[in-house]
Amino acid sequence: TCALPISRENRPVGVVLADLDRFKNVNDSFGHFAGDALLREFSRRMSASMRSYDSIGRYGGEEFLIVLPGCDENCSARQGERLQLALANEPMLIGDASLTITGSFGATSWRPGLPAQAEYLIRIADNALYMAKNQGRNRVVVLPAE
Repeated sequence: TCALPISRENRPVGVVLADLDRFKNVNDSFGHFAGDALLREFSRRMSASMRSYDSIGRYGGEEFLIVLPGCDENCSARQGERLQLALANEPMLIGDASLTITGSFGATSWRPGLPAQAEYLIRIADNALYMAKNQGRNRVVVLPAE
């Protein structure tokens, strides 16, 4: 298990898992090159909407892991909502098609006093992401780390 370095600073850190909604439909309808272009545009929009000290990386498939230093649960929820809007507010051009692409976001936050294990926080964020998908997609769900 990996301890979070932020625990040394004794301040919260938010963890968000983001997943593009119905990504398989884009690949099936427009091809994998279009899917790759969509992933690049998603990454560009997320990076442009994040604070300079936040981090994003591809976690697998069409999932991205976002780390938000200094964010408690409320801040993580607001950041997730801002990212969600950055994705859905402007259609993406895929070939000749203009598509509105949405994402689902699962978030949690580590705070001082909790075990500082990255795997634990990612599992909670993944559970929140699963809930967001089951609640209709295109939303942010936050679960507390306990």
